[in-house]
Amino acid sequence: MTLQQLRYFCVTAEVLHYTRAAALLYISQPSLSYALSKLEKELNMPLFEKQGKQIALTRYGAEFLPYAKRALSELSKGQERLKELHAPDAGIINLGYIYSVSFSVLPSFVDRFYAHLGSRQTAFRFHQGMAGGLIEQLLNGSLDLLIAGKPDIDSVEYLPVASQELYLAVPASHPLANRASVTLAEIGSEQFISITHDAIIYRELADKFKKASFSPNIVFEADEYSSIAASVTTGAGVAIMPRLPILDNFNLRLIPFSDVPMTRDVCMLRYKLHAMSPAVQSVWDFARHASESYRRLPGR
Repeated sequence: MTLQQLRYFCVTAEVLHYTRAAALLYISQPSLSYALSKLEKELNMPLFEKQGKQIALTRYGAEFLPYAKRALSELSKGQERLKELHAPDAGIINLGYIYSVSFSVLPSFVDRFYAHLGSRQTAFRFHQGMAGGLIEQLLNGSLDLLIAGKPDIDSVEYLPVASQELYLAVPASHPLANRASVTLAEIGSEQFISITHDAIIYRELADKFKKASFSPNIVFEADEYSSIAASVTTGAGVAIMPRLPILDNFNLRLIPFSDVPMTRDVCMLRYKLHAMSPAVQSVWDFARHASESYRRLPGR
């Protein structure tokens, strides 16, 4: 069975006339009859029957017709999708991101990309989640690109595109609450509430602590910053986190560090083994340009 046979069958089923169908298909009537006869032999069912000078669908042809139409329709959709993916300034990109970049880094990057492109033809499907789960989606192809911290996987390529400062979060009643800045040495005796260990920022903080010979007393972990903020507010401990709008709902203070560079690189990630569509390639190329500019900033 060929796609050509299905097309011949659908056109003939619409007009119910061999001569007219052949004319619409720009083929001879014998060629049409031969193709339909081969299709019937393959299906082992008659699809058309004569009714005087006219033809009609048999019960088998009527049953088969919607399936043939759907097959041709799906093929057409597939062809359009490939055209869409091939267009350098159009297409749909599945972009994952961690929660902490959703209020500044993500919207800024997308706005700058559209300004660079000069149009908004490229569409993004956004997917928010924890870094570990998002990286799994990146590896299995569910995501094209991901905005998160630096990965620790050789097959994942990354480009630093922005910086995110991290602060000490304490309850408003804490002795350090009114301080302009703090040092790690000053919080050595504190109990810490940490983001869960499968988050990239957990590893990044662990690296910073190791370099500073600092061992935080982590009493428990949470998988989202709202839970951490709620626990800090109750006095259960302190935390290190980026500044987020959601923190305005909690009675706590964010204090910068003065002794260590408490910042993290926010990166654009891609899986090296996956081919990029022209649309994804255009975003990656822009990320590369943004990364080069970011690296030239003072202190980078």
